[in-house]
Amino acid sequence: MKIYLSPSKQPYNKYVYGNTNEQEQMEQLAPFVKATLENYKGVQVKIATSSKTIQERAIESNLWNADLYIALHSNAGSDTARGAVGFYHQDSNLSKRIADFIVDRLNIATPYGSNRWKQLYKGAFNAEGFNLYEVREPFKLSMTPVLIEVDFHDNPVTAKYIVENKPTIGRAIAEGIAWATDLQLKEQEPVKTFYRVQVGAFIYESNAKQLRDELVNLGYKDAFIIKVE
Repeated sequence: MKIYLSPSKQPYNKYVYGNTNEQEQMEQLAPFVKATLENYKGVQVKIATSSKTIQERAIESNLWNADLYIALHSNAGSDTARGAVGFYHQDSNLSKRIADFIVDRLNIATPYGSNRWKQLYKGAFNAEGFNLYEVREPFKLSMTPVLIEVDFHDNPVTAKYIVENKPTIGRAIAEGIAWATDLQLKEQEPVKTFYRVQVGAFIYESNAKQLRDELVNLGYKDAFIIKVE
């Protein structure tokens, strides 16, 4: 599965914590999403560069034959609102499923939960007034699009949470994608087992050092002494 990540291109959306902005934070978040996704079998991830417009990103992801187009954003609108919000294409059950799983994982991960009465919205061609390019255009190009608002950057509490917890947020987004699409984790490397051989126990340290030096002279370069109380 090929997954294209598109971090926000909105540097003018200022955070109320950390002297930062939406674009900066989402560009820093994307590598954490990528790192977790790459723990799953058959997953390739590409992150859009900040120089590309969202129109160019749709083209690039399509030429790359991406399966999923995930837009990463943070939200605004209330200094008391908390929680993730997901936008999906109304003609794609998979888009809605992925948005639902990601929002669920994000709202579980945050210690502040959500106070949103609604957390999922149709993101293109709908009566709710949303016609988001990054939901509409990738779908037209046969990709499954989702746009995620990870939390609110105009709430001081959740803005601070985003800035200071990007590994947690990135892992939650990746897990939401994985669970929604039934991705399987790669097999882990087996833990290596080491066996140690003890060749002496002494009351006097001088005797221990003497034996250690003899072993080193015999070619056992990793001979060492452990003091046991």
